Amino acid sequence: MYIYEKYSFRIFSLLMALIAFIFVMNTLYVVAAIALVLGIMLSFSYQGIKIDRQNSCYLKYDRFLWWKIGRWEQLSDPSYVTVVRINLSSRRIVPSPIVMPEARKTSKAYKVNLVVEGDERYVSICRGTLEEMTAEALRLGKHMDIRVLDFTTHEKKWIL
Repeated sequence: MYIYEKYSFRIFSLLMALIAFIFVMNTLYVVAAIALVLGIMLSFSYQGIKIDRQNSCYLKYDRFLWWKIGRWEQLSDPSYVTVVRINLSSRRIVPSPIVMPEARKTSKAYKVNLVVEGDERYVSICRGTLEEMTAEALRLGKHMDIRVLDFTTHEKKWIL
């Protein structure tokens, strides 16, 4: 079984700590304790994916401590794994939903997708730096016994 999991910071945990502080100031200690426990639980938040190759299904989930929230979905026949580049922009004043970044104000992130034969076309696996995503794509490709495509430059090439 293929498993990828990454820590996910949630601003909601800081909000729960603030709420707990407000309740303590108003001498509502039981409610403050509940808010604090929820805030601590939410601070240990992970997002992940499990791919069960034998049963052809995958689970995208959020994990808080040991509780997982998500459901298993059917996985179509995988074709290949791809690493793609995503341009991120710091310019958020453009009215259209498609942001066209300027060359000097951009940063790049990379994403691993599992391309499948079904209607969904691909399953998003993870995102991060180029080195991490290339290593993760190679690990997924070896686990699934499929090819890996490097789609990060204009030269698209098979790396596995």
